[in-house]
Amino acid sequence: MSYTYDFNVIVNRSRERSKTWDPRNVKPGQLPMNGAEMHFACPIPVLEAVREVSECQVYGYPYFTDDFAQAAAGWMKRRHDWDVDYKWVEFVGGIVPGIAFAMQAMTKVGDGIIINTPAYSPFRDCIRDNDRKLVESGLLIDSEKGTVEFDWADMEAKFADPNNTCFILCDPQNPTGKSCTLDELKKIEELSKKYNVFVIVDEVHADFVFDGKRHICYPTVGDFAKEFSAVVINPSKTFNTAGFRTAAIIIPNQEIHDKTNVKIAAVKGYSRTITGVAAFEAAYGGKCDDFADQAREYVQTMRNKMCDYFAENIPEMKIIKPEACFVCWCDCHGLGFEDQGEMMKFLAEAGVLMSNGLEYDKELGRGYVRIAYGFPEIQLMPALEKLAAAVKARRK
Repeated sequence: MSYTYDFNVIVNRSRERSKTWDPRNVKPGQLPMNGAEMHFACPIPVLEAVREVSECQVYGYPYFTDDFAQAAAGWMKRRHDWDVDYKWVEFVGGIVPGIAFAMQAMTKVGDGIIINTPAYSPFRDCIRDNDRKLVESGLLIDSEKGTVEFDWADMEAKFADPNNTCFILCDPQNPTGKSCTLDELKKIEELSKKYNVFVIVDEVHADFVFDGKRHICYPTVGDFAKEFSAVVINPSKTFNTAGFRTAAIIIPNQEIHDKTNVKIAAVKGYSRTITGVAAFEAAYGGKCDDFADQAREYVQTMRNKMCDYFAENIPEMKIIKPEACFVCWCDCHGLGFEDQGEMMKFLAEAGVLMSNGLEYDKELGRGYVRIAYGFPEIQLMPALEKLAAAVKARRK
């Protein structure tokens, strides 16, 4: 059965203890555009699956089946044209735990782990908390042209350092919304092979690639990429299920798969939640593809409306139009604030909470914010109108 979803409905988030809508941080009248999530009701099959579990009168230890792995494999084939053997798939409790397990398996204490910046801040924490060395390669960002590119000379220099043994690729990229091309992924494979650097790919935003393009899974670009990488996926972004803490890691190489499983087992990281598995299998199992299609189209429409609105009414804030994701990177230098804290205070008082760019890079993030825009239009546009009024008043 397929469904038609109405994404222009405001969902009451106050009952779920939503981190994004935490009343201790969000004042009445503010729109929290700082949380990397969408604000639409979950797809009907996910709701039904979770309700079925919740109606049980005992919530005991679950036994494991292949349904979980087969759901993930089926999704990757249907949606991203990657022939995944379900035996490559393992449960993990989230994207970052999956990255940590693979990193522990394939690197040693003190090794350098490369990331592109600006970067999702938990990547830094994960690297440092595992006693590895953070190695940053800044993206080349041009807010006038609206482009985000790899700095290939710097990337090769970082890959060439024998102390650096792993690269975490976020594709599509958070916070910029960059989606890698086939040529870019092949260049990464070349560097990985040339310098023996293991690649871990965060594909949590892969279902939101816009303008008729599609996400390319890194392991599909070549034999070496397939055999020397791990991919972490999670329905949390596409289907608004982040609170279930249920994700998967896909590792085609059997030896690397086994090494990673040792790290997972060491902390009993294979223990699944009954509601999380139900939501995961419902989301990826073939009943929610219609939701994913409709949500992507709606979010793309919101992206276009938001970018057009900023260009016409708030030119002081230059959005780098995202190729993917429901987050974007915004250059706010035109607002004229020398102090980042004052800029963030201004935005909050204007009624919008955005993520401070300094959270993503202490240098590249200065004068920038990340904006999450996966809201119903009836929430998003009035918030932007309030922001435009505040900026207009500041001009005077």
